[in-house]
Amino acid sequence: MKRSGNGYYNLATGNVLPSEPEEVRLLAELFGSLVEDATVCMYILNGDAFTYFNQAFCIFTGYSKEEIIGHEKALELIIHPEDLQVVKRHIYERLHHGAMESRYRVRVIRKDGSFIHSEIHSKKSSINGEIVMAGAVIDVSEEVAAALRLKENNERFYSLFYSNPDAIFAFDSTGTFTDANPSCEALTGFTIPELLQMSFAPFVLPDYLPKTLTCFQEALEGRTNHYEIVIYHKNGTHLNLEITNFPKKQDGAIVGAYGIAKDITDKVRYKQQMENLAFYDPLTKLPNRRLFEDRVQQAIELSKISEAKPAVLFLDLDRFKFINDSLGHHVGDEFLKTVSLRLQENLRKGDTVARIAGDEFAVLLPTVGKREAERIAARLVAILHEPFEVDGHSVTISASIGIAFAGEPEERAAGLIHKADTAMYFTKKHGSNDYTVYSEELDFKTIYKVAIEKDLKSAIAKKELCLHYQPIVNLKTGTLAAMEALIRWDNPTLGFVPPDNFIPISEESGEIVHIGKWVLETACRQLKDWQDAGHPPFKVCVNISTIQLKHPHFVATVQHILKATGLAPRWLELEVTESILMENTEVVKESLQRLKELGVSMSIDDFGTGYTSLSYLRQFAFDRVKIDRSFIGDIEEDLNGKAITSSIIALAHKLNIGVIAEGIENQDQLGFLEEELCDEGQGYYFSPPKPAAQIDFQTWPKIK
Repeated sequence: MKRSGNGYYNLATGNVLPSEPEEVRLLAELFGSLVEDATVCMYILNGDAFTYFNQAFCIFTGYSKEEIIGHEKALELIIHPEDLQVVKRHIYERLHHGAMESRYRVRVIRKDGSFIHSEIHSKKSSINGEIVMAGAVIDVSEEVAAALRLKENNERFYSLFYSNPDAIFAFDSTGTFTDANPSCEALTGFTIPELLQMSFAPFVLPDYLPKTLTCFQEALEGRTNHYEIVIYHKNGTHLNLEITNFPKKQDGAIVGAYGIAKDITDKVRYKQQMENLAFYDPLTKLPNRRLFEDRVQQAIELSKISEAKPAVLFLDLDRFKFINDSLGHHVGDEFLKTVSLRLQENLRKGDTVARIAGDEFAVLLPTVGKREAERIAARLVAILHEPFEVDGHSVTISASIGIAFAGEPEERAAGLIHKADTAMYFTKKHGSNDYTVYSEELDFKTIYKVAIEKDLKSAIAKKELCLHYQPIVNLKTGTLAAMEALIRWDNPTLGFVPPDNFIPISEESGEIVHIGKWVLETACRQLKDWQDAGHPPFKVCVNISTIQLKHPHFVATVQHILKATGLAPRWLELEVTESILMENTEVVKESLQRLKELGVSMSIDDFGTGYTSLSYLRQFAFDRVKIDRSFIGDIEEDLNGKAITSSIIALAHKLNIGVIAEGIENQDQLGFLEEELCDEGQGYYFSPPKPAAQIDFQTWPKIK
């Protein structure tokens, strides 16, 4: 009800009432209560102009009635430009044809410039003969925002589910697929329609099925879990998967489970490769020292609750270096593979064989008695002595084995392996192709070796080393041809230490470089002193080791010592053992050639005991060869000794190389050598080695 001139205008009927009867008063109050004071925005639109809107509309838009009512472009003020045509179209359709009512959504622009998503409910009406649009405006911003969020969530879910590179799937409560993304097809080889008819159980390898069923049940109980399994691909191959399961809920109730699967096959394979590098020998695929020690320690721990005690066998292959050098490293590698297979084939189930380093192997016998361990060791010695066929080569070797039994209460793996290694070392030194059982007595030898290595480092500084000299006699003239310098060590604690004991240790520790330099300098200086004293000239012979000859500065060291002592190079002769030449032919050849260019003489010591004597005599220009004392010792009792000695002398002479026989102890040996035209000789028959201070050139050596 609204006042008009002298009467009241009835909005409902369009009639003007001349007075304000009780009915009019009641209607006015009802209008004010239901329309004007309503919380819903209401309006009347005549054409493009508003003729009425209530207070809620004012609050909604921010405009007062005076600013909007009657304004011809009111719609342009409050309707978003992109939605204005929508409003006009609906007005036009309602006014001219179509349904009386319509409902649509637009954006209403408030006076402050913000806009509100609104839903307009519009109805065509007639007021005082005029067609108008009356309706209500509802704020649907929250609903629109919720719908937008839902749309975004749906798009996000669709993107995460169907575009995810990981396989995502859903199960019902029985474990049957109810949904799967395209990555599932790539992962399993099955199409999505095929998957939706299947359960997950047939995919899983039997060993992993119990874990998978347990984790699936946990997901149905509301728990999320993470685990790894192996499944079958459609083509029969195996895949390693990382699985995450979590509950699938609907209306608050768990109706199944979701799953995410990541293919970690390459990751697992890489991890296995890394473990193999860490715990397995890459050549033989056997456990390495690290894994072997772990298994030995486990066996020791188990033995504490049982009567059976573990044993460790330590094996070293004799002559493997010769195979490597003579046949090549490729054949050597194939040979080690064959050895590892033969060892595995001849051990019990549950035993472990490992490659420790180079040609060293170790065997763990977790539960074994003393007799059984020795029987196994004997069998391994025997089977390793049988010929191997490697790349068309028939190879025969022998093995040295050490055995150690766990027994100490605080036994540790490293200690047990060390004991077996100590026993093996004893076997190798005192009779290869056999085995030795560890005992405390062997440890005394180890302690002795450690003491030698420790004291040897300071032996030069403490002046514990000295040189003895043994004459080399010209067998044709009986004159002194040379002196061989022989090192001696008198240790205050250990006493006299034989060279055979400390020279190998000095080579292992690297001390031989310093010791060898001291020997060379001392011998050269002593000879120069003798020359300066007026004694007849002769050479000094100095032994050099493999380590020295391979040292990059060795030739320069020799040159420096000769210059420092003033000794002419022609008076120095360096002796190398025959085995030294098998180390590295090119390096050795270059060093020897440079020494020859200096004017230094070269000889081969212990000739005839190596494997490649003839080939190296052809390759290197040696001045002399020394026949090994073992052949000289056989001259009286063994015809083979005479034959070998005679052959060496004849061969050397044909190659224009001088011959020295060492180890001459009696007249019979000397007589035979003179008959065979041997050039020179040395041995106790002439004189034992003596310190320089004890040498009297008037009476020494005993020369005919």
